[in-house]
Amino acid sequence: MELLRLSSNHVEFNYNKYDNMQSNIVLYNDTLTPIAFKFKASNRNIFLVRPAIGIVQPKQNQVVHVTLHCKVLENAMSNEFNEKLQLISIPIFSGIQDPVAIFKDPSRPSDNQKISIAIQTMDRKITSQGCGGPDQVFQSLHKQNSELDFHNTTTEPKFDQTRFQASNNPPNFELLQQEMAQNEQQLLNLQKTHSNSILKPKNDPNKNSKDTILMIIVSILSFYIILRYFDLINRIIPK
Repeated sequence: MELLRLSSNHVEFNYNKYDNMQSNIVLYNDTLTPIAFKFKASNRNIFLVRPAIGIVQPKQNQVVHVTLHCKVLENAMSNEFNEKLQLISIPIFSGIQDPVAIFKDPSRPSDNQKISIAIQTMDRKITSQGCGGPDQVFQSLHKQNSELDFHNTTTEPKFDQTRFQASNNPPNFELLQQEMAQNEQQLLNLQKTHSNSILKPKNDPNKNSKDTILMIIVSILSFYIILRYFDLINRIIPK
């Protein structure tokens, strides 16, 4: 007879590919003696158990919350899934408050129960295979941090890193300002040249065509400088 009775011989989860899965199991102490318990896992990187260690008083129960990593089935076939929890139970004397030292004493008799994992998907239920051989290694869980390896693993959108180069490599603002000033000066010089040519007497019969060509060139250069200006602004202040 087990020292602690379980609400189920397995922990069942509803499959979620993007969020870590949550479930509960209840430990019942039907005896008249306090029972210390401790959880281990076949893979501590995919399980989070709270509480992972504790004491269940006589005729009391303890709800245990189990979290399973959402990527647990990503690299395993359903017929190869064999993840389990192990519950170790030790009877103790009344008045003991800290169960950690109890489990450091290998001479104490203990009861070991293996708890299977079941994952309910849209079309089937995947249950850990077999009961686990004597060579199956279980890892302690009670020293886990509450956030260890259990952040949301949903793929986040990738940002265009080129938009953030300004924050990682600050631009040379003085050089940019000089380049902008040179472009503006070139535009002013072209406009001044064009204005002077208009004021001169039109003695050359081809003057009108030359003025037209010059005006087109000035317009094209103005448009280019405006585009260059906005490009420089984007480099200084990325979106």
